[in-house]
Amino acid sequence: MKLDLVFSELWTCLANGTLAGHQPFKVMQAATTGLDGAPSVRSVVLRRVSEAENLITFHTDLRSEKIAELRRQSRIALAGVDATRNLQIRVSGEVNIVDDGPVRREAWDTSRLQSLIVYRTLLAPGTPIDEPRDAFDDPQMPHDAEAGFENFCVVEVRPDALEWLDLSAVEGHERARFVREGGRWISGWIAP
Repeated sequence: MKLDLVFSELWTCLANGTLAGHQPFKVMQAATTGLDGAPSVRSVVLRRVSEAENLITFHTDLRSEKIAELRRQSRIALAGVDATRNLQIRVSGEVNIVDDGPVRREAWDTSRLQSLIVYRTLLAPGTPIDEPRDAFDDPQMPHDAEAGFENFCVVEVRPDALEWLDLSAVEGHERARFVREGGRWISGWIAP
């Protein structure tokens, strides 16, 4: 496949990850630098992808450790796999934490109730509890439509490097790297 087609397919795969249902690349692994300096990895769900805007977003809790990590060091790496097609996509870039304004409000208003319940707990993510239900069984936990909004944010990732690894090619694995320089992408093949 030609590099321009790989680049287009990479963005298509990421955009398809935002569609309803079980999609490859819907859940990506997000790596940050932990507060202790060690790597920190967790799963995030892609919410919006725009090649034209060079933008990938996910939602998270403002009280989460990853937000503290990203406020200290605004670099992030994402990795995802389509096990059926034997594809891997890696993304690295700078983040912007959107904790106010219309982008945050629209993201909240268009999210499913099931997705928002985690923001309604009075406990910050990672708080030790005795049993799983203890996080949600608080009788004081508010149930109105705005409950938890103060804990909700959008994380915008502006990629500056993308990688595509295709392990399905009969003649050998193919790996491409795309690096953003001055508003345009520089592409090339790299050894898998």
